[in-house]
Amino acid sequence: MALSHAAQETAWLRSLQSELEKESSKPTLLCNNSGAVSISTGQSSSARTRHIDIRHHFVKEKIQEGEIEMRQVPSADNAADMFTKALTPSRLAACMKVIGMAA
Repeated sequence: MALSHAAQETAWLRSLQSELEKESSKPTLLCNNSGAVSISTGQSSSARTRHIDIRHHFVKEKIQEGEIEMRQVPSADNAADMFTKALTPSRLAACMKVIGMAA
């Protein structure tokens, strides 16, 4: 669900940048769910995956069209943890560095 929403927001931002005639590099979506990554990148397909909500196929299409990249991030390196978990000061500093908030 979050992955689909992130892909939609990314596509919208890229569209806005192109209207403003701004060059941008291909965005990379980071996901710590290995199942979601394998389904989105087309590495996994089975009878169980045929019932996936249609909006999740949007991510797969954007990857196949080359508009976005997908990469799995290990849970230990997930910067989103700083928004959802209590972290030690050193771990919080590492997460802030990953998203460019630390000096």
